[in-house]
Amino acid sequence: MATLQKNSEKGNRIFWRLCFPDGTSKPKYKNSKSNVILHDLMPDIMKIETLSRRSEITPEDLIRALNLKIITREEMVAFGKTVQAHEDHYLHELREDFENKSKTESSASYCHKVNLYRADKLEEYFKGTPMAQITPEAIDTYRVGRLKTVCQTTVNHDLKILRKYLDIAVSKGWIRANTARATKLMKEPKGRVPRCLYPDEHKVFFEKLPDYKHLLHGHFEFIVKILLLTGMRRNELCVLKGENIKLHLRQIHVFGKGMKYRTVGIHHSLMEECKARCQLATVIPSMHPSSISRAVKTVFRELKLPEALTLHSLRHTYISYLLEKGVPPKRVQERAGHFSLNVTARYSHALPGTTVDEDVLDFEV
Repeated sequence: MATLQKNSEKGNRIFWRLCFPDGTSKPKYKNSKSNVILHDLMPDIMKIETLSRRSEITPEDLIRALNLKIITREEMVAFGKTVQAHEDHYLHELREDFENKSKTESSASYCHKVNLYRADKLEEYFKGTPMAQITPEAIDTYRVGRLKTVCQTTVNHDLKILRKYLDIAVSKGWIRANTARATKLMKEPKGRVPRCLYPDEHKVFFEKLPDYKHLLHGHFEFIVKILLLTGMRRNELCVLKGENIKLHLRQIHVFGKGMKYRTVGIHHSLMEECKARCQLATVIPSMHPSSISRAVKTVFRELKLPEALTLHSLRHTYISYLLEKGVPPKRVQERAGHFSLNVTARYSHALPGTTVDEDVLDFEV
């Protein structure tokens, strides 16, 4: 039975026996100066020792033992030559496991679809590369190539997906460690002031809004208004159920990021429309979220509004105007579903001010 022993030369060691199918056995030692490493390895060593004695060891068990450097390649082959064919594993083999994990963790179906898109990119790039060979250097090469066409934030999202893939591989014993977790995320731009609709742009947009009510199967005007007056994210609106509209409280319960609910108020101008939709399974009919973004962007362009304005600018406008009207930042944070008050604080200067603070400097110059 595996035991932990003192070793004067190498610190400590685990002594155990590996039993082969032909009835022979071999004494084995795993040395380390770190007791923590040995304690982590002990359950795997005890399992391999027990299964080898019972002749119940599987190829997967042997591959895990090889990756943990508990046994050698020659010892693994001694259990059967067929094991050799299963040694290398690739990202695409984990597709089903990843999809199940993504579907469980994603707060909206669109987020799940984005995860699958990123997974496609990774599987295509590392096609033919065993997971054991996805080293930090290989990951850096991938990032450099991606940065030619996308920003740091997108590449960081890719790395997070790769981490999930390799986490699954580690749990299966296919690789010893998750090299993607040893790779740090890149720094992303910070302090950018969110672009909201300025008062003159807001006026132009809503004066012309009735002209585009035919868009999105006649739901365009309502979609724009509810996004602007509740600050909901696009994906939050797409999954919003009628039962989450509480007319008697003038509230909407929003299922947002982090799989958390928050409450937003119903503006008086939305009451009639919400009353008509609260009995529906979903507040808006099923449509691809990108269709909403394209429709809003098309209208912005036709009205010759700044190119910086996007669908998300409606949410930025909601947050910025609440702060401008004196709603406490903490309450705005709760309404917007921000994880940190620091995120909300970025909106405090989103609207152009008419006051120049430096005018208080009345000394002679």
